[in-house]
Amino acid sequence: MKKGAAAKKYARVLIEIGLEEKSYRETGNELRNLSSVFAANPQLMRFLLNPMHKLEDRKGLVEKIAAALKTSDALKRFLALLVENRDIRVIEDISRVYSRMEDELSGRIKVKVESPVELDEQHISKIKKKLSDMTSKDIILTVEKNPALIGGLVFKVGNTILDGSIKTQLERMRESIRIAT
Repeated sequence: MKKGAAAKKYARVLIEIGLEEKSYRETGNELRNLSSVFAANPQLMRFLLNPMHKLEDRKGLVEKIAAALKTSDALKRFLALLVENRDIRVIEDISRVYSRMEDELSGRIKVKVESPVELDEQHISKIKKKLSDMTSKDIILTVEKNPALIGGLVFKVGNTILDGSIKTQLERMRESIRIAT
């Protein structure tokens, strides 16, 4: 099974458990904390994936990590399953997919906005409100300055990009002129 498919499967199971126990938000926070621990410690991941170490030792290590982070019992069992199936390597992907599912359940959308200039709070609030009105969802907005855009804005929502930048419009004009000649 590919990494992406495995991550989706695990995230779906984990969110279903969280929904049953009415703790999917807490589970998401715990999962993100665990994922960041593994991302910051590649040698830990190598140990957990190394079949030369006994399975009990590897499971014991994840249990200690989970206990130190005060992780729920359901997530501790989940980690043990990942170690046993040698799928602990996809913990970051699981966390990412889980976060998207959690946002969907909570009625949130993450939007990244690129602007050629720094946007003040008033403009950011207007953008958030407009997007919220259009989607009927809470908007988590990330704003980045990108002087190469010249003017306009670029919105990134998941895999969708809405590009209203002057840079792109100029590139399209240049391409039209090139084709016409």
